[in-house]
Amino acid sequence: MADNLTINTSSTDYMAAMQQSSNPASSAPSNEMGQAEFLMLLTTQMQNQDPSKPMDPTSFVSDLTQMSQLESTNKMTESIMAMTMGFQNLQTLQGAALIGKNVQVNGEDFSHTQGQASQFSLSSDQPLSDVKVVITDANGIVKEIDAGSLQEGEKIVDWDGLDDVGAERADGLYSLTAYGTDENGDLKSIDTVVGSRVNSVGVNSDGSIALTLATGERVSMDDVREISG
Repeated sequence: MADNLTINTSSTDYMAAMQQSSNPASSAPSNEMGQAEFLMLLTTQMQNQDPSKPMDPTSFVSDLTQMSQLESTNKMTESIMAMTMGFQNLQTLQGAALIGKNVQVNGEDFSHTQGQASQFSLSSDQPLSDVKVVITDANGIVKEIDAGSLQEGEKIVDWDGLDDVGAERADGLYSLTAYGTDENGDLKSIDTVVGSRVNSVGVNSDGSIALTLATGERVSMDDVREISG
C-alpha cells in the first residue's frame, strides 16, 4: 500500500547521482542536479521512509554539508577558469603591441636592414682570446669580424653591414657563429644574442605568449632579452 511505501535508496546513492550529474562528460546539462533538486529528493525520502527504519539525522546533515561543499567547489572552479581566460586575453593584447618591434633573443639567426648597423651580444662563462665572429647567408661567408678578447660575461659587437670586400649587404636573414680560445689553447663556441623583428604573436597551449620573428623562428617571451622600437 502507499502508506507502507519504502524507499531503499540510501543517501549515498543520492550523493553519487548528484556528483555524476555535475560531471559534463557523464550527463547532459539539462540533467544536472542542483541544490534544490537534491533537497527535494531528500525531502521525498523522509516523507516515504520506513517508520521502523527512520533516516539517520547525522547522515542527513552530512549529505547537506557535502552538497554545499560541492556547490562551492564548482563555483570556485568556474571563477578560476574565468580569471585564467581573462589573464590570457590580457597577455595576448600586450603581446600584440610587440608586432613590428625589434627584440634581442638567444640565437644565431638575425634580420639585417641595409644601410643600418646590426648589433649582437657575445656571452661566455670564461675568459676567451682571439674571438672571431663569422657572419653568413645562404651563399656562404659574408664577413669575419675580429672581436679581440672576451671576459666572462657579455660583450656587444657591431656589424656595419659591409661584407669582406666592402660592399653593402641587402636586407635579409643572416646567421652568425662566434668562437674563441680559452687559457688552454682550445677553441670554444660562444653563445650569441641576436636582434630580429617580431612578425606575429601567438598563444601556446599552456597559455604562454609565443613570438614569431622575421627569421621564421618561434620563441617564448621568456627568451626575449631586450625590446626596442
